[in-house]
Amino acid sequence: MEYLERKVNDMEIKQKLTSLLHSRIFQIIIFGLAILVILPVIITDNFFLYVLTLICIFSIYAASWNFLANSGQGSLGHAAFLGLGGFSSALIGTSISNGINGLLGTVIMPIGALSVTIQILVLIVGGLISAGIGFLIGLACVRLKAWYLAMVTFGFSVIASTLSSQFDAITNGINGFAPTTLVPRGFPFYILVLSFTVTSIAVMYLIMKSRTGLAFRAIHGNEEEAKMIGINTAKYKLIAFVISTFFAGIAGGLNVYFLRFVDNSIFAPANSFLPLIMSVIGGLGTVIGPIIGSVFWVSIQQILALPSVADYLHSSLGGFFPGLSNVGPPISLIAIGIIIVVIVIFEPKGLVALLQKVYNYIMLKTKSKAEIKPK
Repeated sequence: MEYLERKVNDMEIKQKLTSLLHSRIFQIIIFGLAILVILPVIITDNFFLYVLTLICIFSIYAASWNFLANSGQGSLGHAAFLGLGGFSSALIGTSISNGINGLLGTVIMPIGALSVTIQILVLIVGGLISAGIGFLIGLACVRLKAWYLAMVTFGFSVIASTLSSQFDAITNGINGFAPTTLVPRGFPFYILVLSFTVTSIAVMYLIMKSRTGLAFRAIHGNEEEAKMIGINTAKYKLIAFVISTFFAGIAGGLNVYFLRFVDNSIFAPANSFLPLIMSVIGGLGTVIGPIIGSVFWVSIQQILALPSVADYLHSSLGGFFPGLSNVGPPISLIAIGIIIVVIVIFEPKGLVALLQKVYNYIMLKTKSKAEIKPK
């Protein structure tokens, strides 16, 4: 019986993959990926590449949180798993590269294939360590309702932050440390990040389209009804939690190697709220929502950080908030807050819904013009 169920599940996945490969969405995705690869070659600006890389990293992080939310669970401490993946990857990668450097008597980075392979493996191991801790937490707390679990994860992120600052011999305490460079920053690292982003989101998408994903959605809709139809809710919630923490750990590792530094600030509460904000802005519960939310959030932050924009904001909003300094983030944070409030009030389903409305409007206008065009 189990064998037949697995065969049916495999056939369903193959059918979905076949339909996806022949769909317009897939063609748009391929076109988008081609643009993401070609654009950094055409626009050789370092700032542009920096922004694109950040968007990719946060897309994985936001998608991991959104994946968990699709199973009817919440997390207010996802930064704990971001940090675990980041610290683990940095520590393991540095240890391995130092060991190889000692054996070869040279630095590892010029050995292209070897350094890339080590980087990939280190990131995956970091994700697995994060998922392992997630498994232990989930095993103890997965029967809790969504926001009770969220509070447990928040408490764990506080514990993780405190512990990371105390183990000076391992994490260098509050000072943090710079991991050994494996893949050079710039276009090579961007391609690595883009590859992880595409793979991670594709895997989460396929899981959500499988029978396992169907169980997640049933639990999200009504956990009691899911139990009544025979779904082992505790089992599937634990699976969702482990998968989510794995990809959060991957995002943490990529972020640490991109910034070339890690300390206990990676566990900050603000980093736990980021994936929630990005998912809500983009479109909670959708596949592309976290990506759009990441594009929006990172782009807005980088634009508002520009000196000319910061000066303009201070001259415009400074009159309403005279006590705020024009140096630093206060005015920018107020601007971001206003934008978020406007989006949530006027388009609670996120930017995905807004873009869908725009697309439908354009298609309707195009169709209308085609129908009234004289033959």
